[in-house]
Amino acid sequence: MKFNISYKSKLQEELSYLFSFFPSELTMKINEVLFKNQYKRINEIRIKKNSLLHLIADSKSVVTDIYISEETVEEIFLSLCRGSIYVHADTIKEGYISLGRGIRAGICGTAVTENNVLVGVRDVSSINIRIPQIIPWASNYVYSLLEKSNFSASILIFSPPGAGKTTILRDLVNKLGAKSNKRYAVIDTRDEILISETKNSHCDAYISYPKGYAIELATKSMTPEIILCDEISNENEANAILKASNSGVVLIATTHASSYDELISKKILKSIFDAKIFKYFVGVNRKNGEKKYNFTLNEEKYEALL
Repeated sequence: MKFNISYKSKLQEELSYLFSFFPSELTMKINEVLFKNQYKRINEIRIKKNSLLHLIADSKSVVTDIYISEETVEEIFLSLCRGSIYVHADTIKEGYISLGRGIRAGICGTAVTENNVLVGVRDVSSINIRIPQIIPWASNYVYSLLEKSNFSASILIFSPPGAGKTTILRDLVNKLGAKSNKRYAVIDTRDEILISETKNSHCDAYISYPKGYAIELATKSMTPEIILCDEISNENEANAILKASNSGVVLIATTHASSYDELISKKILKSIFDAKIFKYFVGVNRKNGEKKYNFTLNEEKYEALL
């Protein structure tokens, strides 16, 4: 359908693609909200059964008057799975469905377990669709640190959820391809980093691989100078980073932490800290509604850690 609002052509294309998974009546209602309020960007669409539709628009929280029924949630869920829940079973267990084009749908429902092991999800109750952003200056600060070190320093980027780590990483991937001749690999486990603008001939992409396994494969098989990955979340991934670093690879990674003190207290990262892999710890903060990124560089605390 045509949109009655002046979007950039790329955003209009992304929304048209995303709305192809929605019932047409819901698409029309959301479009009415966008037109009425003249929103320039949709960051998230949050769908919860027997509740009102919630948007993150222009980085602001917006509760609409659009009621979402249980039947609508089920219809959208099946559409996101393209009619086959089985095909997406592995990622559903991890809490999401990849829609391509960097778009990810978070899934929430009732766990199905066998012998205390999660084997599936039923009765999906909430869906959160995150629409990726491309901000061509987002990684300027991090890229300047790489240049300063002659591309030899590993960098760990940390922030609370939703502050823009993945957006920074996405732009950094693009800058490495456009401005350097470095060989690099991107571990895109959730298929949300390498959208069309970031693909280039310098980049080896590991899409939907388990993160730790992909880091080891890239190190052994593709001889990258730099490996980039998002959201270190367990000891297996931390150990894979440790092995890659021992092979001489520069690592650019992200993780969740609200402060430097919280970061260095994370037990899953202990092996990384002990090995002194990262030269720079870059904290990212961005207030709701603000486009500006605020960075902190903890060099003094880092040196105290040594």
